[in-house]
Amino acid sequence: MSVVLMYHALYPDGDLSQIDVEDQPYAVSESTFKQHLDMLKPFKVGVFSDDSSEELPEIVITFDDGHISNYELALPLLQQAGYRAYFFVTTHFINSREYFCRPEQLKALAEAGMVVGSHGVSHEFLADLPADAVEHELAHSRSTLGSWIQQDIQSLSFPGGRYTPAVMQQAKATGYRQIFDSTFDTVSVTDLAEHKPLARVAIRRSTSADEFQRMISRDVSLYRKVQRSQWIKQTLKRTLGNRLYHGLYKSLTAHR
Repeated sequence: MSVVLMYHALYPDGDLSQIDVEDQPYAVSESTFKQHLDMLKPFKVGVFSDDSSEELPEIVITFDDGHISNYELALPLLQQAGYRAYFFVTTHFINSREYFCRPEQLKALAEAGMVVGSHGVSHEFLADLPADAVEHELAHSRSTLGSWIQQDIQSLSFPGGRYTPAVMQQAKATGYRQIFDSTFDTVSVTDLAEHKPLARVAIRRSTSADEFQRMISRDVSLYRKVQRSQWIKQTLKRTLGNRLYHGLYKSLTAHR
């Protein structure tokens, strides 16, 4: 079994100036990330292989969106620890959004042995889009990233973890082989062999060292607690719809 950790942006201790307000709950300080890497030392950390006969890593590290801190802060720390990680990039954010990576920095991530994957074009929730728009999000982001880093793009994480069975089939047909969502769970050999959506454990700014230890140690009681909470959130999303639910989340975040 593997625990896949989902990070977003990092920030220098005490300085959130490069993180948008709505993204701050998922931003982690540089010192906290260093502490996490130290806590991972007893574990086998790596990325998934396409060879199903290989032993799974115990811990997999991923980053979503493509924030500049992925290159400036995360990459040096990962290299120092000797770890590889996935970086899922929203292509429209590149060259257009302040404090996000540029194509040459994504290429440097890939050349350093990191896995660069897609996080869509616009960060729209794919479950809400018609089939032709989903195709654009999947195919255009894949081709754009491939041209930037000069590698075949085979991994994807769904923005917001939102997808449908039809979206999953489109992703596979587009050429993605490792597809990640945001379900709080572990990943098995069967999940990989059957190309199922790969679960990830979200790391937040509020995640304590004790909670992080329980996450990476696969503490059953914690996983059950969070899964119950996720079930409630999924029920709200189905009732309100993704857009209204996300709008409520942004409003609550802005008033913290």
